[in-house]
Amino acid sequence: MKQDKLEDALANAGELMVVLESDREYDLHPHDTEIEDGYVHTEGLKHGDYLEVTFPVERVEHYYLHREA
Repeated sequence: MKQDKLEDALANAGELMVVLESDREYDLHPHDTEIEDGYVHTEGLKHGDYLEVTFPVERVEHYYLHREA
């Protein structure tokens, strides 16, 4: 995926679920995610565990909107 496409999607949606080529999924939020120089760096809770991850933007296979009711 292109960096500008991912940045625009996150800015417009406010929250995204990204799916990597490895089938790992991460929630992205503007307040805890940085996208620069071809990498995504995000942090937060997933299944009760605190994670801090960095991965190449090109590894993002697709994304979808995730909103909690």
